[in-house]
Amino acid sequence: MNSQQMNEKNASEQMRVVRGYAIISKGDVPKQIDAKTFSIASQNGNGEYNIIVGKKWLCSCPDFAGRKMDCKHIHAVRFFLDFKNKVKTENKGIVAEKLSCPYCSSQDTIGYGKRHTQSGQKQIHKCRQCNKKFIEEKDFERYKGNGKITTMILDLYFKGISLRGIKDHLQQFHSLPLDHSNILRRIQKFSGVIDNYVKTLKPEVADIWHHDEMKIQAGGKWRWLWNIMDEETKFLITTQVSTKTRLKETRAIFEAAREQAGIEPTFLITDGRYSYTRSIKKELPTTQHVRLVTIADKRANNQNIERLNGTIRDRVTPMRGFHSEATAELMTSAFRNYYNFIKPHSTLEGKTPAQMAGIGVEGHGNKWMALLNLSLKSKKGVIPEIIETC
Repeated sequence: MNSQQMNEKNASEQMRVVRGYAIISKGDVPKQIDAKTFSIASQNGNGEYNIIVGKKWLCSCPDFAGRKMDCKHIHAVRFFLDFKNKVKTENKGIVAEKLSCPYCSSQDTIGYGKRHTQSGQKQIHKCRQCNKKFIEEKDFERYKGNGKITTMILDLYFKGISLRGIKDHLQQFHSLPLDHSNILRRIQKFSGVIDNYVKTLKPEVADIWHHDEMKIQAGGKWRWLWNIMDEETKFLITTQVSTKTRLKETRAIFEAAREQAGIEPTFLITDGRYSYTRSIKKELPTTQHVRLVTIADKRANNQNIERLNGTIRDRVTPMRGFHSEATAELMTSAFRNYYNFIKPHSTLEGKTPAQMAGIGVEGHGNKWMALLNLSLKSKKGVIPEIIETC
């Protein structure tokens, strides 16, 4: 099996994982028949399939029968069981910890009672140095739930679950009623906070970059989405949305990539457009421009960024585009940060591009939580840490 076939296989497996999420998120709860057997409704209305849990999981669906590999129904049951275990943990409540004062940064803080809100009790803290009071997760005070709920929303959304699917999931597993518009506002707010922080970082990228563009809909019109990726780390250096493909717009994307990386690449690989040549000479004067003239050359030498475009297209198409160009800019940047900092890559041995570029969040826990903590600290100086419920 060559590398292209391996990548296609990994993409197919990842899609089944996402579809498993979708089954659970829209409310199709598996029925437990006995200790090791569950049934789940066919998504095509063809009855039900039985899933047997064990050392080797089995499913009666045609997909499993043909591939002998985990299908979306198996992933759905796995997520269902994982969610049940997480809910049990979350019901224990948030464990209060001693926090730094967000006003004077002192560590001399004490618990100072509780605040009752619609989403439950919030621990109040008092600083002995400046005598000011604050609550844990102050940045989430206006939102139902806590930091873990917000990071779960972000993760589900960028894994391909719809806003209404996330709404159903929160109601079913966390008894948390949220309107889909509330969920979207939360995604947009904290995606913006993360993006402002990420723009301050300098990834350690190599000397071969790939550029490609694709069309997306925003505000009822077709726009251009420009992407530049580092070949070695797979780090997506920059993304930009524009209405036209003039010299001004193409120069802007190459300028942004240079400023974000802090270097110029030795080689920049693009498709066969001649219009890029002038822009590259202006913004990346020491870079050698490699044009892929034929479709065969593009598929063979630009396949990583082509695959990225396909992933973005799969996520954007069900949304029927973005509300405006500004929304498209925000959300495509958010997807870039998910791709760089959160999503592990099989070709990088399970690491993220940001880890390969020396700016990623470490560990195998809640990467969203770690990234948000860093982003919020960067935004406000010193703030209370987000407390996890596990």
